Amino acid sequence: MDCVYLDTTDFPPLLAEISGPPECIWTRGDRSLFARTAVAVVGARNASQEGLAAAYEIASDLARAGIVVVSGLARGIDSAAHVGALDAGGTTIAVLGTGIDLVYPSENVALSDRIAAHCLLVSQVASRSPPKRW
Repeated sequence: MDCVYLDTTDFPPLLAEISGPPECIWTRGDRSLFARTAVAVVGARNASQEGLAAAYEIASDLARAGIVVVSGLARGIDSAAHVGALDAGGTTIAVLGTGIDLVYPSENVALSDRIAAHCLLVSQVASRSPPKRW
């Protein structure tokens, strides 16, 4: 796990352009994914089976087209999108709402490890920071 600072070449260029970007982002995995074309696939945590299937298929199609799928590692649509991208042999970035060293929900520990091994986990909050409702 590494901290990538705003004023360095490893910091994601589009993130640096937003109003009030974080001074540091924590990463685990392949930071070269920041330089690739990406599409976010996000949605409900309590998704229908149809929604989960759609997210999986959309992410799979994007991944097969060489596009990085970005989502939040939450249960539901986010998890389906990450799995769809990985199962298609593509890449994905998980943006966490916790410290880079915590996985929430705990049911996504294996998915988090799979993403870190082949893709990228990102967080702007300090290590050991638990999830917050907001």
